[in-house]
Amino acid sequence: MKNVVSLNDEYIEISLSNKYIENYTSRNILGYIKGTQYTDSFIVFSAHYDHLGRMGKDIYFPGANDNASGCAMLLNLAKHYSQHPPEYSIVFMAFGAEEVGLLGSKHYVENPLFPLKQIKFLVNMDIMGTGEEGIKVVNATEHKKEFDALVKINEEKKLLPGIQPRGKAKNSDHYFFEEAGVKTFFIYTLGGIKAYHDIYDKPETLPLTEFEDILKLLTDFSEYLQK
Repeated sequence: MKNVVSLNDEYIEISLSNKYIENYTSRNILGYIKGTQYTDSFIVFSAHYDHLGRMGKDIYFPGANDNASGCAMLLNLAKHYSQHPPEYSIVFMAFGAEEVGLLGSKHYVENPLFPLKQIKFLVNMDIMGTGEEGIKVVNATEHKKEFDALVKINEEKKLLPGIQPRGKAKNSDHYFFEEAGVKTFFIYTLGGIKAYHDIYDKPETLPLTEFEDILKLLTDFSEYLQK
């Protein structure tokens, strides 16, 4: 077979062209439960509902841990507060287009439905499906008082194996809120399966090891924020 390019050549020239094709419009989904006392002050829980989708005809990325697990936590929190009315209004935000650059949350911060200054705290949940080694909290170093309270709740209730602090990071939907002056945490689980952004991130292999304890931790932390 004749070589198209000689192995001795040091340079080749190629010509490429590309075109952006708009396949769909992404949307953010919001719901809220009105507070019994402080209707205009909000605690926000958020999670992104998009994932990588397909690559060609045969390859599919399920996205169970990233981030169906976070959406499941969001729905469980909504169920909890529908049964236990909070003093502060609770908002549940499900963002689209996180995987293509946090575009859903960026759009919301630029076009909020209520003033961002009315958000008392935002907790973003991404990768909630394991927890054998506890959780990590982004922005823990930025909001030490709230982080210390979270750790204290965990130790008193003996919920998770540990809570690890982390500094600022532009790695999920909390980021643009934090940059806009809203206090935020981004929480994700540690340990367990390593499937991430691949075809093995399936619901049938997701252990949900600490899911119930994380739910308890978040509701107790929300109670702390409402004091």
